[in-house]
Amino acid sequence: MDYFSLTRGPTVDRSLCMLEREPKGLRMFSHRLGEGYPMGDKYPPDAEWQMSSKYGGGKLASLIASHYVVVERALKEVFERTGVPMECLNFTLLDHKGQVASQDYFIINPLGTFDCLHLEKSEIKYSKEMPGEIIGIRKHVLDSNKLRSAPDFFRIKEDPYVYVLSHKLVDELQQLNPTNVYLTKLEQA
Repeated sequence: MDYFSLTRGPTVDRSLCMLEREPKGLRMFSHRLGEGYPMGDKYPPDAEWQMSSKYGGGKLASLIASHYVVVERALKEVFERTGVPMECLNFTLLDHKGQVASQDYFIINPLGTFDCLHLEKSEIKYSKEMPGEIIGIRKHVLDSNKLRSAPDFFRIKEDPYVYVLSHKLVDELQQLNPTNVYLTKLEQA
């Protein structure tokens, strides 16, 4: 089965809105969203997130460019059907003037990571000071043997800011004809 990494930004269409940083109120807990840890009660129930005035326009898309996976309700429901442990965190999207643009967007936070990387075939930069510690990955190559038990949606263990989707999940998402969804097929070895 093929697997794809999800591009979260920047957007190709500059008329689409983009989001910077994270919703108001997350403060020191924002790293949890990027690394696959549950937010639980640390996520504010009245979270608001304002469109970036620095980048992008004001038009809404199925996937909004940001550091996280931010999707409209229809896409969220497809992700939920995978059965992958995740949080779907709702927020109020504010336009550039601080007015409500939508209350129908969610941050998808797949919990945990999956050991799937082929360490020898991937292009990995290791720390010189701390042997074995990864400081960057230029090319992700998946290990086809490790993928035998892969879920349809996951984060790479060594690089949790990379979101991976199975071909099956991509097919389901494409049925909705989503906007601003760009994928890169990942090599396997």
